[in-house]
Amino acid sequence: MPPLPFVNRAAWIWSAEGSHASPAPGDRSPSHYQVRLFRRGFALAAESASSATLLVHVSADSRFLLYCNGHLVSRGPARGDIRHHFYDTCDLTPHLRSGENVLAAIVFDMSRVAHRPSALGAPCAIMTFAGGFLLEGEIESRGRSLERLDTGVAGWCVRADTSYRFQNEGTRFEGYHGYFEHRVGRELPAGWNLPEFDDSSWAEATTLYVAERIENRRDPASPYGLLPRMIPALEESRVDRFADCFSPGGSGASDEWRRLVAEDESVTIPPRQTVKVILDAGRLTTAYPELGTAGGAGAKLRLTYAEALRLPWGTPGAQMLGRPQPLANLASHFADESSGWTFNRRGMVAGWSDIWEPAGLDSGETFEPWHWRAFRFVGLEITTGDAPLSLRSLRHRFTAYPYRIVGEFTCSDPRLEKIWHVALHTMRLCSHETFEDCPHYEQMQYAGDTMITSKIAMLTTGDYALSRQALFQFDWSRLPEGLTQSRYPSRLLQVIPSWSLHWITNVRDYLYCSGDAATVRELLPGALAVLDWFRQHADPSGLPAALPFWNITDWCPWWPRGVVPGAGEGPTCIISAQYIRALDEVADLARALDDETRGSSLRAEADALRARLHERFWSEEEGLYFDRPGGPEVSQYGNAWAILCGAAGSSERARILRRFPQDLQLAPGSFFCWHAVFEALEIAGAYDRMSDFLGPWHEMIDLGLDTFAEENSFWRSLCHAWSAHPALEFLGRVLGVAPLAPGFACVEIAPHRCGLAHARGRVCTPRGLIEVHWRTEENRFVIEGGVPAATPTIVRLPDGSRHELPGGSFKLECRLA
Repeated sequence: MPPLPFVNRAAWIWSAEGSHASPAPGDRSPSHYQVRLFRRGFALAAESASSATLLVHVSADSRFLLYCNGHLVSRGPARGDIRHHFYDTCDLTPHLRSGENVLAAIVFDMSRVAHRPSALGAPCAIMTFAGGFLLEGEIESRGRSLERLDTGVAGWCVRADTSYRFQNEGTRFEGYHGYFEHRVGRELPAGWNLPEFDDSSWAEATTLYVAERIENRRDPASPYGLLPRMIPALEESRVDRFADCFSPGGSGASDEWRRLVAEDESVTIPPRQTVKVILDAGRLTTAYPELGTAGGAGAKLRLTYAEALRLPWGTPGAQMLGRPQPLANLASHFADESSGWTFNRRGMVAGWSDIWEPAGLDSGETFEPWHWRAFRFVGLEITTGDAPLSLRSLRHRFTAYPYRIVGEFTCSDPRLEKIWHVALHTMRLCSHETFEDCPHYEQMQYAGDTMITSKIAMLTTGDYALSRQALFQFDWSRLPEGLTQSRYPSRLLQVIPSWSLHWITNVRDYLYCSGDAATVRELLPGALAVLDWFRQHADPSGLPAALPFWNITDWCPWWPRGVVPGAGEGPTCIISAQYIRALDEVADLARALDDETRGSSLRAEADALRARLHERFWSEEEGLYFDRPGGPEVSQYGNAWAILCGAAGSSERARILRRFPQDLQLAPGSFFCWHAVFEALEIAGAYDRMSDFLGPWHEMIDLGLDTFAEENSFWRSLCHAWSAHPALEFLGRVLGVAPLAPGFACVEIAPHRCGLAHARGRVCTPRGLIEVHWRTEENRFVIEGGVPAATPTIVRLPDGSRHELPGGSFKLECRLA
């Protein structure tokens, strides 16, 4: 086994100012970030080139693009924090050649720029200390070392880049993803990443500090604790064409533009002209836009990205997303109540943009931003200078976490099948180096959203790596008081107490989906710390009360900034119920890890609090649970959580169902709320009504969305992770597949018909696929499928019968009433 990297060997490098000074005026980048180009040349003799190997380990602060002989071989590092700083490992052997070779990297230092959502700044999710580049590797041939290429060893040279500039033009919403680009092509030395480039004028790189692995840090000289990347590289191999293009205002583009988009037939724009066209990808995507050009010295190209188009409310004949409404409860900046989103082509492209000034090379050049963009529409504006510009190609290269969807769901209602596919597309676009709430505005990993997309991903792909990384990242975010941060990695501290409880749900879901008890054992102390924080903030009854931080629980339009009434004065039904549920979940984790004593104690604590919650919040007169003691407010979310935590007994559930969830006096929940409502309906014995409440998801699809929006005002994000949760309903309750033990070691299949004539699907588990197909035939219910061998299975049929099976194939049926 090769030795671990970064043990008393390579060192971080930068330019002459190091980590503690400002660069000289002639040795700095002209814009917000400091950007550096690094090179390390080496030669391979002809007799050793064929047997030479090169494995490198590489990282940077803040981001890098690594090239070997001009080939882009890695981009990173994956998002972590300073104490947990990831490195990539790359096998460069296929790119080596006889003669001169070169490693080259472009590194972006974002440490000197703060993050500010209303003005962008540096990406909120990229946590940084000071600019630096790190690489360790050596060329070997037939078991012997030929040359060490480590940073910190002589041979690396550096130059300040002046081609990259950054800007926030077009900001009309808060953004957490950071500045967009203004690239000046003529400032980038041609061929800088190729072996034949002359770097004799470049400065020798300056050594900063020796690299240290996280497990070896004692009295650290380096700010970073290095650990290997926990996830695979993102997918970015599929290159797609734009589906269509049109002119601003909605008229069709010329035939030559259509041929350019469809066939890469070149379009030439004469000197001193301005041309505008809107490119339509056909559906929302996360991708690197690619523009190929030739000539055009002095030209400027602007690419503006949008999920949809903007039109004033009331535009005749235009179908709009949502309806006009006050946004003060939702928007902290840029609350535009005069216009809305539409797919009507008369709309304008509004938002952030990249700017490119090509170098004007007749041989051709290509622009793609250093970071991927989220868009359906791209507004392309081209202004030429004194030379004509030829556009040779307009494409986009898809990128996301490399999930491979294996799970399936089909049924007798095509509308539910559409929801399934849109939910999976939403999940994919919200999964990159971390899970994300939304790809267009924030790209931030929130525990509440991750609770949804992580579980969808595990059940449909059997890939647990991104889910595992997310659990650790929230654990790393922990405050000294015990709570996890609500989003992480993050430069800006945000704490939502309920989101720490959602993290506990994430941990339990991970255990039951993956069976990875070793990881959960590492995380259990953190879960216990969260519970202890809530205990410390309980009133004399033991219920959490008047909690500090931001106590949003759901984007209910009736609640200021999502905070349930009474949260600032005492206990609330929602947070109390979520805490009780977390006690139950941690008790379950403890028992799964063979700590029966702790599990029993936590379960007893939860049982006692269930009774107290019922006593404090139940209204006999209303037949509902109040949001705060004594009411008068009642909500969908509060009553869902009273059922979920077990406070509502069978008689209370029966009374609640007379008004829940449809009564208009209940404060309405957002799309996120309905994840809890659907589960509450199952517990209350009314789950067959589930499909009656999918209207908002059908509406989104009917409006033309191919991802699900954040909430039903459609004011901002049109792709939001938490709204994808109906996919979980289809797998876990319509098909009825659920784990009864960690890692699906024991399985329950308890399907709900929900008015369907048939349903079919499959679910991923560590033991293999579970397949289910059920159908109704006249007055009979027939179910068949397959479970991995030697997997104890309980099948519950609609007639109430319970069947214990040993695993493998099965077929059962029962009479329907």
